Amino acid sequence: MTTLLVLISVIASLIASAILLDDYVLEREHRAVQNKIKNVARMVAKDTHVIDKVEGSPSDAAIQNYANEVMNATGVSFVVVLDNDLTRKSHPDESVIGGTFSNIDDASRSLNGTEHYSRHVGILGEGTRFFTPIWNDEGEQIGIVCVGYVQQTINDELWNARKNLYVGLGVGLLVGIIGALYLARYLKKVLLGLEPKQIVAHMKEKEIIIDSVSEAIIAVSPKRKVLLQNVNFNKLLNKTEVATKAISNGYLYDTLFSLIFDDVFKTEKPIANRVTVINHFEFIVNVQLIYIDKNIYGAVATLYDQSELQHLIRELSGTEQYIDSLRAQNHKFMNQLHTILGLIELEKYEDVHHFVRVLNHNYHREMGFVTDKIKSSAIAGFLLGKTSELDEQGVTLIIDEDSYFPAIKIGDMLHDLLLSMGILIDNAKEAVINSSKKQVILFLKYDEAEEVIMFEVQDTGPGIEKHVLPKIFERGYSTKGENRGYGLDAIQSIVKQYHGLVDVQAKTGRGSTFRIEFPFKWRNKNDESNDR
Repeated sequence: MTTLLVLISVIASLIASAILLDDYVLEREHRAVQNKIKNVARMVAKDTHVIDKVEGSPSDAAIQNYANEVMNATGVSFVVVLDNDLTRKSHPDESVIGGTFSNIDDASRSLNGTEHYSRHVGILGEGTRFFTPIWNDEGEQIGIVCVGYVQQTINDELWNARKNLYVGLGVGLLVGIIGALYLARYLKKVLLGLEPKQIVAHMKEKEIIIDSVSEAIIAVSPKRKVLLQNVNFNKLLNKTEVATKAISNGYLYDTLFSLIFDDVFKTEKPIANRVTVINHFEFIVNVQLIYIDKNIYGAVATLYDQSELQHLIRELSGTEQYIDSLRAQNHKFMNQLHTILGLIELEKYEDVHHFVRVLNHNYHREMGFVTDKIKSSAIAGFLLGKTSELDEQGVTLIIDEDSYFPAIKIGDMLHDLLLSMGILIDNAKEAVINSSKKQVILFLKYDEAEEVIMFEVQDTGPGIEKHVLPKIFERGYSTKGENRGYGLDAIQSIVKQYHGLVDVQAKTGRGSTFRIEFPFKWRNKNDESNDR
């Protein structure tokens, strides 16, 4: 397709050029013929042989001889000398000398001393001719000179001129076709063998795919020229309220370019998962360099709103907490059920009765303590599940006796509160799993006077080393292996969201304590009854 388009373009341009040049050649040759016969006619009219003899005998040989010499010398088809009676004094056909000019009306137009061109059929056939008057020394018109070409001679002249043009165009066409084939081959190589329709289709596909990506994408050259951007990048700019000054005349604003791309172009190394603040909004930024022929052509960056990522992490973590609690409850229940079933099969009915009474007593003791301290059914249920889960793993979860949480509605904060407690309890469980004393202590309280929700999670584990303590809230940082280190980052995000506080007390070999506070204003005491 590319080859055909190039060939059509070359051939069309050559044909258009041929038409224009042909018209130009025809026009030029006609002008040349007219100028030639005009100059020859004027030369003959001014020659003394003609002036002296034109008024003499009708068949003066001197005029005929002179006319023949002029025809041979100039190549014109005829030179006819007429007197004022329009009698021929010379003619290529000597038999008509002495006779009247064949077209009296045409010749008579010059009897008033004017010159003119005409195209008529004469004795020699159709031709183009020029008439000019003959003047004597006294300034009197004494005759007319008619010089011209027969049409066949003109056609021969035109063909000779056109022949060179057509030969040149033929050579140009051949060279153009060869060049077109080479150009088409080169273009296909540059375009990776793709046809124009395929290129357009790929471009549309690329735009659709890029705009479908949830991350914001922008690519720039080292000179800040924007090479590509998707719809989500514009949405991100609108969110940060810097859209009006982000891109100007196709170039990225200096500040944004410095924030996102400066380090990549300076170090020539990619950036992975870097937190970048744009107008007080935090984004996760990844930047890769773009190479063409081993030279840096530009760089492409993807930006993701960290608040959305942290929300996703919290959702996933919360789901995991609920699943673990349900799994522990199910495991405990199945163990107890198997024990009862085994005793029944052994016909140990007294033991069954005793075992069920113990279970019932323990259940009411645990549930009674928790429900007495924690009036929120969602939180109480969560803590009972966590207690069973840790108990299955040999870890004791202790609810501090001073804990108290009223039956208040805290809206969306409930999910984040449970998530934060779940993360800290799980971290504490992992910290004590290899300790001789496997205890996790939870303190939870709503301080009405201070209008704050506070809870502490304390463990009897090995504690946290001093050099590690400043890094524990960094996203992705963990001493427990790869793909860890997101829990405390999620907690820190939750604390910031509610303008709360988080504090860590830890000493090596003496356990650690995490304390979190969330400001919360309870509407009034009478709401307690409505929130139960």
